[in-house]
Amino acid sequence: MKFMLVVIITMGSPVIGEEKKTFELRIPQENKETCEKSARTFKFSLPVISMDTRCEPQKDNEEPTIQST
Repeated sequence: MKFMLVVIITMGSPVIGEEKKTFELRIPQENKETCEKSARTFKFSLPVISMDTRCEPQKDNEEPTIQST
């Protein structure tokens, strides 16, 4: 089964007067093991940028995407 690596990036902080902006990236992966390994490389946090990841089964004909949420 193929999986999608979902990376959620949040930028900005009310502390410095910026609105938070969130982006979601969906990156295809061959299997769950590869997805989980890739997810670990994206985990970090800075004062104005945070990232979170998860792996989801890929839906039929689902394409990679980048979208603002």
